[in-house]
Amino acid sequence: MTKYQKILGGLLAGAVGDAMGAATETRNMDQIIEKFGGLVTDFVDIPDDVFARGCPKGFVTDDFSLAYYTAWAIINNKGNIDDSVSKQALINWSKSPYFFMAGPTTMAAISKLKGEEVVDNLFHPAVENNKGTNGSAMKIAPVGLASGGDVNKAIRDAVTICKPTHFNNSSLAAACAVSAAVSAALKDDADMSDVMYAAFKGAQYGENQGVKLANPSVYSRIKLAYKIGIENKGDLISAAKELNAVVGSGLAAYEAVPAAFGLLAALDGKPFDCIVAAVNMGNDTDTVATIVGAIAGTLNGYWDERYLNIIDEVNGFDLQKTARELALLNE
Repeated sequence: MTKYQKILGGLLAGAVGDAMGAATETRNMDQIIEKFGGLVTDFVDIPDDVFARGCPKGFVTDDFSLAYYTAWAIINNKGNIDDSVSKQALINWSKSPYFFMAGPTTMAAISKLKGEEVVDNLFHPAVENNKGTNGSAMKIAPVGLASGGDVNKAIRDAVTICKPTHFNNSSLAAACAVSAAVSAALKDDADMSDVMYAAFKGAQYGENQGVKLANPSVYSRIKLAYKIGIENKGDLISAAKELNAVVGSGLAAYEAVPAAFGLLAALDGKPFDCIVAAVNMGNDTDTVATIVGAIAGTLNGYWDERYLNIIDEVNGFDLQKTARELALLNE
């Protein structure tokens, strides 16, 4: 399998997971089944009570769109990942149709980058633990895809990309784990053990970087999620339910990212199964599905022409061109 096929797999599966999960976000599994008449296994109409309301089927959210703009910032900088790449990706994304989905942390960071005055009259406690979100991990896959399989590089570069918006140990542990896992999955002979080893390494490194928050350890919770995944091997529904109940699948970096690795372990990194599990497990479904899709897609070289055509047409993307350009950086 070529690097191009693996990179396209990561991009496409990440986008498909995001677009599918956009419809189910915030509900739990029982509510999803009730709302949609069963598990969601394809693009469906977006309800009017979720964040992506008003968007067409196949439209991605801030999750994959930020990853897409990050990929092109890396490409335009010839693979050199420095502070300018992160800043350019954010500024370009702020001009896109996806900016209305921006979270408060990202929005404030973009305003600062643009030199705009940020009026902040809110009380800020000694440590803002709520800033340890998965907003770093959801966009980080292109860093791993551009690493050439060098896990250490993917980890270091993930920290650079996250500095403007999520420079805290929770978010960095999550981002480094995902970037490292994608990088490991890029190698020709990679398997799930390689992916998990890289994720553990990345999480440990990230937890020693940035502002120290009083949050649970992302590294420890990835280990917990992995154990739950193995205990529910091959059972999509039980794995999703157990991970949601014990680890969580919400906005916090110590929930969504460990949940993604738990699903990967349970379902042997099979892209479609992992995406369906993430989309239906509840809570921050689009983010978990984006992350698990990016890793599983890279590992397997996920390819589906129908999904590719829909994602590109609805969003105005060119995933094949993006994959080719990222593949050139690996040579």
